[in-house]
Amino acid sequence: MKVKKKTKKNDFYSEAKSFLALVDTGIIYAFLFCMLGIFPLFYENAYQGIGNVKYALFAKTSRFFLIVEIVLIIVRICLIISQYFKGESIDYVVDELKKRSFLDKAVAVYGICVIISFLLCDNMSFAFEGADGWNMGLYSQLVFVGIYFLISWRYQLLEGILKVHLFSSAIVFILGILHRFQIDPLGMYEGLAMHLKVSFLSTLGQSSWYSSYMCTVFFVGIIIFYLSKEKKLRIWTGIYTVLCFAIFVVQNSDSAYMAMVGILLLLGYFSLENKERWLRFIQLIAMMFGTFAGMGILQKIFAARMVPLESLSIFFSQSIFTWIILAISIGLYFLFKNLNDEKMQKFLKMFRKIYKLVPVLLVLGIVGMSVFIYLNTKGYLLQWFGFQSSNMYLYFSDMWGNRRGFNWSIALEAYAGFPFINKLYGIGPDSFSAYLYSVPELAEKLRSYYPTLTLTNAHSEYINSLVCYGVVGLAAWITVLVGGIVYFYRKAKEEPFMIAFALCIMGYACHNIFCYQQVCCTPFLFIALGIGESLTKDENFNTIK
Repeated sequence: MKVKKKTKKNDFYSEAKSFLALVDTGIIYAFLFCMLGIFPLFYENAYQGIGNVKYALFAKTSRFFLIVEIVLIIVRICLIISQYFKGESIDYVVDELKKRSFLDKAVAVYGICVIISFLLCDNMSFAFEGADGWNMGLYSQLVFVGIYFLISWRYQLLEGILKVHLFSSAIVFILGILHRFQIDPLGMYEGLAMHLKVSFLSTLGQSSWYSSYMCTVFFVGIIIFYLSKEKKLRIWTGIYTVLCFAIFVVQNSDSAYMAMVGILLLLGYFSLENKERWLRFIQLIAMMFGTFAGMGILQKIFAARMVPLESLSIFFSQSIFTWIILAISIGLYFLFKNLNDEKMQKFLKMFRKIYKLVPVLLVLGIVGMSVFIYLNTKGYLLQWFGFQSSNMYLYFSDMWGNRRGFNWSIALEAYAGFPFINKLYGIGPDSFSAYLYSVPELAEKLRSYYPTLTLTNAHSEYINSLVCYGVVGLAAWITVLVGGIVYFYRKAKEEPFMIAFALCIMGYACHNIFCYQQVCCTPFLFIALGIGESLTKDENFNTIK
């Protein structure tokens, strides 16, 4: 009788956990459908207050999602307590906690740093919601962390959700391409002056918001194309890949080019594993520059309709450089394709050794460029060699990087004046403007430089994180990003599709050197982190066919 009673208890707990898991799955898929399918396309009143509109949808969706999940967590805790007091084993709880990955711990530490920063801030009501129009305060940060853990612990990849993401993002990319030729099917540009059209794009708002979204999400489709062997799947994802490259070259945010450099370096190294991957990588390079060249031709044919773009976008779409790289990549593709396996393996082995120098060369390049900019800006090059460049990228001033020179300088000046505890943990989530405008000497400089605007962040996620979360919080956030790239790259050695998540993080991390957290990109980063982590636990997940 005792054995039967125990079996019934076990059946009850097992059925209860299965039911809760089913509800979990439904809620998570509903949330992902809203964020991946509806959110990118949702807008009201064209670009008027689009940041607030997007945030309102995110806040309402996440609030419902989290409330239901919190209730489910409470029910689970009650079941565990009930099991414990009835003498049932709850060793599985300890076992689950022991299974926490590096990424789990890194995201948890980041969340703790955000909470500490909030508790130390002077204006908690402001820090809870964050600056108006950005809303990256405590609430959003905790939602991001919650999204990661709830998705990573419960989510299992379904083809349907992936199709929703690819379909929705493809529409966003198509609308962006059409907008660059002033074709406006949704009437988003009505009443918008020409000089403003270049700054707004598709259904996401500012071009920098658009490029943030793009650089965070489009690698899933590209990696399916890169890995797939099925002809039909490669055709559809090949079309998607061309759309990605087409909007990339006309989106007009220089930050995206920084992201692309990091992405290609990472994917290139990953592709040196074997001949097939290397050929697919060269094929992607050819497709990218071929698409760039194609967009350049369209720009010349429809010059009267083209929204004026900045120099970097024009260079990559219309210069002879693009055609040269296209020709070289096509030539290399056929050269490597015709190499026998023995010669190909020797080449890949040699190139892997050379590739290890890339990080060193990058560091030297960054240091060298920084020294050059410093000497050029201070006039030492003119004094020593009779040369001084006025190029906007090589001469640092308040106007450098579309006024980032001023933004970064005043942010670092503010940080230098922090008390020690705030140097460690910052002045509160999204509290950049609340703090800087409360310091008279900083406020005076800000109002002098931006008489009609409020500077709400440093326009560099890392400098902004230093101010808001301090050096400890910044270190925690960099650990999530850099550690996440390494984590998924290592996982990709066993399951190649995992490289998509490493590229998502790389794109976000490189892009936001010159950009910032906002609702059009940061939630998608945490969604990608959560899905990627969940797939590492899914024994039934199979690679892309």
